[in-house]
Amino acid sequence: MGFFSRKEASEVDVSGFRLDQAWLDDDLDAAYSAVRQGDLSTGLALLKVTPANTNLRSIRATGLAKAAVGRSEQLEMRLEAYPKDPDLLLWFGQTLVLEAWGVRTGQWAKDVSAQRFAMFHDILRTAAEVLQGAIVSAADDSVPWEVLQWAALGLQAELEDKAEIFHAALVRHPGSYAAHTGRVQVLANKWSGLGVEQLIDFGDGVVSRARSGSVLCSIAANVFNEVWLEIASDKDLPRDDRMKRYASRVTARRTDLLTARAKWNDARTPDPADVAANGAMAFALKWANAKPEAMEHACRTEGRIESVPWGYVGGVAGFGEALKRQMD
Repeated sequence: MGFFSRKEASEVDVSGFRLDQAWLDDDLDAAYSAVRQGDLSTGLALLKVTPANTNLRSIRATGLAKAAVGRSEQLEMRLEAYPKDPDLLLWFGQTLVLEAWGVRTGQWAKDVSAQRFAMFHDILRTAAEVLQGAIVSAADDSVPWEVLQWAALGLQAELEDKAEIFHAALVRHPGSYAAHTGRVQVLANKWSGLGVEQLIDFGDGVVSRARSGSVLCSIAANVFNEVWLEIASDKDLPRDDRMKRYASRVTARRTDLLTARAKWNDARTPDPADVAANGAMAFALKWANAKPEAMEHACRTEGRIESVPWGYVGGVAGFGEALKRQMD
């Protein structure tokens, strides 16, 4: 069963794929490239014309922050001239959050040095202050609250505080894909210590409340993938026990996942978050043994995938291998 007896993937041509650029947005592609080359003005100009409280703004803010990783000092220098600019504050704060998590790395906590943790927390505290400034400067913007979830997660804020941040984002943008996917991470056992049932209940509630055709129906996939990861990476259980738990917690969710997929496909409304959502759904359906459906969603990504969840099985190479083998 795949993860439990993984073999090295054969050579796959990944030249047509893009990792962590899960959007179909020519303007963002151009701005991303410009920022990577040091042209911050193009990125800021794009953010300023992007409508508030839309998934488009969430994705563009995230994409520009990814492009600016390693250039936070340049953003800070600009902010000195315009200290209350809400777009600069948001961009700087989100870039700091990404840089902090880069320092933390994706390793288990026990494998991260005390020095790295100290730096991680220092950067996140600064990011949280900057994001609070963005919230003050643009009280109606949901994106600073979406990003603040990740600072609160790393700083190990109380669950009640994290819930308040999530609800503050939803008040401003009820359909926020970023807020909901962030909430899935907050509720995941590895960060919250909560049981998988609470995470599953959250996902079921989101899907039941979502209108037909809404990208929020795909939150079922994000929840599925987190449950899959928790069980697949549990090394304390013998293999046979893990397989049994996998069957009861993961495979048994197949019907619910397909139902959520059907609700999303019913009168599906195009959304800027579709690429990321389709990548998550492809991964979930693959591991739910719904391979034709997984292929359909994989093709919708147009080769643009995210490290989470595909990084768990080889990232771009793993995604390419899955396509090559028709999601076997």
